Amino acid sequence: MLTVTVKNEPAGIIKPMHAACEGPRTNGRYLTADASAIYKDIGVPFVRLHDIEYPYGSNQFVDIHCIFPDFSADENDERNYNFHPTDDYLKAIIDSGAEVYYRLGESIDHFENKFCVRPPSDFLKWARICEHIIMHYNYGWANGFYFGIKYWEIWNEPESRGMWRGTPRQFCELYAVAATYLKHRFPEIFIGGYSAAGVYTQTRVTDDPWFQTLVPFMNNFFDYIEGKNVPLDFFSWHCYAESPEEIERAAKFVRKYLNSKGYKKTQSHLTEYNTYYSLFHSPVRHAEYAADLLAGLITANGSPMDMCFYYTLMKGAYSFMNGVFGYDTINDKPVTYPGYFSMKFYGDIFRLKTGIATDYEKKKGLYVLAAGNGKKTGIAIADIGYEGEALLNFESGETLNSVITAVSGEGEVKESKAVLQDGKTGLKLQKNYIYYVSLTR
Repeated sequence: MLTVTVKNEPAGIIKPMHAACEGPRTNGRYLTADASAIYKDIGVPFVRLHDIEYPYGSNQFVDIHCIFPDFSADENDERNYNFHPTDDYLKAIIDSGAEVYYRLGESIDHFENKFCVRPPSDFLKWARICEHIIMHYNYGWANGFYFGIKYWEIWNEPESRGMWRGTPRQFCELYAVAATYLKHRFPEIFIGGYSAAGVYTQTRVTDDPWFQTLVPFMNNFFDYIEGKNVPLDFFSWHCYAESPEEIERAAKFVRKYLNSKGYKKTQSHLTEYNTYYSLFHSPVRHAEYAADLLAGLITANGSPMDMCFYYTLMKGAYSFMNGVFGYDTINDKPVTYPGYFSMKFYGDIFRLKTGIATDYEKKKGLYVLAAGNGKKTGIAIADIGYEGEALLNFESGETLNSVITAVSGEGEVKESKAVLQDGKTGLKLQKNYIYYVSLTR
């Protein structure tokens, strides 16, 4: 029998690994589809703004060319800015209880001529446009808001021809000019980037020619900013992982890399994460999906990264990415998939804040994360490979009341109650299930 022991010792603060790419309202300019209840249930802590209304909704929201459509215009004149669609989008995020993580730049450009992702003709003017966007959302400029957005990310995947049509050196220069200007103007915010496309040559065996270019691009970026006092409060990167362990390998590589370059205090943000690399393999209803997702979140929390964003929560008509819910436009309501419970279980752990150490045989295919706040204890379990009996052993030996929620890979939910006599109870675990054990004294 496998034993999972919940120990009498804290294990750090639970980190925000259940952040999201894209907000709770969607479906065109008027944002008629509303999944705010899903975001609240999960307790999404941050929403990153990239590929909003993918693939062509970027012509309405967030991107620099959407908010400031005429680059030749006067960037100091509020009449030259189109904030209204993005205002509505951000207000929905704030109302859901999440914080905004604002990507300054452009979404992937699907147009043949790639006019949105060419280098701006004046890097400093581009930075001043970003300055006014920050002023609008944090300091009320142009009939704006006081959202207090902390994280401002410069660009996304400049290694990709769909994201950047300049040279690598031009991108490095754009980042250096903009980050330096914005940090001087707003020392209280966090400036970072550049959402590196990945470090796959360090985490898997691959002969993909594009993958071979990614770490060299990182080397060029850090070589360029070395000695220039360029702000990098956080470094953002992506991982479309083939396993939970690949996430951990990537996080360890990035942390070691940053430390080696002298950026020991720079946060590490995984700003696009998904449980499978292939865009066309979308097992949102497959048995392994929910367990794989929760295992990834648990692994991310234990790795040397500071924040993680899932791409994307909603499976849309144009996206082959895994989603944790879809939207039924006929009945005007979101429809959850099994992965929704993975995100919710992690969110429940996150709300308890303080991690609790656990001990179990990891090679059996279990991933376990526990947290507590003195009155309640939560234990999230992802079962990828174990079939059979398990003993849940609460090391304190207390008598505890428990509610055990089990979710199958097909999304069937079962709830049971048990009293832990002397801190112990039996669990019957099944492969590709996820579990949440809620304990009260």
